[in-house]
Amino acid sequence: MSDNFQRPQRLNWPDLPMPTARMIGLGYVLLIIYASIYPYNFNVSVGAGILDWVTAPIPKYITSFDVFTNILGYVPLGFFTVFAVYPRLKLYRALIVAMLLGALLSGILESLQTWLGTRIPSNVDWFANIGGAILGALLAMPLDPKWLSGSGFQRRRIEWFGFRTSGILLVLAFPWSQIYPQQAWLAMGDWGFVWLIPVIQNTSFNFAAIEMITTMLAWLGAGLCISLSMKPAAPKLKILLALLLMTIIFKALFSGMQFGIDKSFSWLTPPAFWGMIFSSILLAGLIQLKRSWQYGLAILSLGLMIFLVNVFPKNPYYLVTIQEWRQGRLIHFNHLMSWLAWIWPIGAALSLVKGLKARSSI
Repeated sequence: MSDNFQRPQRLNWPDLPMPTARMIGLGYVLLIIYASIYPYNFNVSVGAGILDWVTAPIPKYITSFDVFTNILGYVPLGFFTVFAVYPRLKLYRALIVAMLLGALLSGILESLQTWLGTRIPSNVDWFANIGGAILGALLAMPLDPKWLSGSGFQRRRIEWFGFRTSGILLVLAFPWSQIYPQQAWLAMGDWGFVWLIPVIQNTSFNFAAIEMITTMLAWLGAGLCISLSMKPAAPKLKILLALLLMTIIFKALFSGMQFGIDKSFSWLTPPAFWGMIFSSILLAGLIQLKRSWQYGLAILSLGLMIFLVNVFPKNPYYLVTIQEWRQGRLIHFNHLMSWLAWIWPIGAALSLVKGLKARSSI
């Protein structure tokens, strides 16, 4: 071996603050505010003091759903707070900041709910929110400094997605876009209410076959769009399967919160299940094709999915689910999730256009 040979030096990522965590934390605070006081129909003449809820007696009836929801809703806030204050504040100092932030934010929102006719402020909700923020902080505290500083995430992002942000945004938004009930599992882009698209009038359709095909096209289109935003060396299949698993967990969790724990997987019908399995097998082979073929198949899959969702008649079981969803729990959260389900295919299409433009300029 030559004396001039030098081993490549391992890149050391600096232990610096993570601006992305601060942006995500701020965005999540805005989401909590939206879900807590929407639709902002305040009435200051209700006759109750803004802090009466602090000393009010504990409600006689407390549902496990309300307590669980309030705890769960503030877990991400505490989790991202630990990231946001690192490395200036660590361990128990970060825990105290997360607890105080959760207490302050929840206290302000509970006070504002005094003037909302559809909301009831409660000290039980306040304590549950504080507990959620503490739990989230405790989950983040043991993490390695390279993850708390964001250097680990940054390295993975550059290795897998390069400097493009569209793929990251599609991955982050995909699980949330599936929370709102879809005509078929994973199928987004129901725009008929906007454009008044004429629906084929025929009651003899096989809704099971339509649901399976729509699910397959939806996952193929989404998977190919996300795959095309990754670098060639990225473990694409593992990332896509992990994303699908996370989406299933999200869907089951929110379905259980909305309709009851016994209906957490009521949306995963046999056609939807097998459509997801078959499309995952196909996707494993399609992501190995040339990028030009992947672009064509992604556009075709998204286009056919939009056609099936908007032109074919709605599944009767889906219509019943929509009625229960709009009138059930989480009513102040549903509208935002429905918009995310409508615009995700648009974001995927823009990502494809951006990818084509970037390649043509090389």
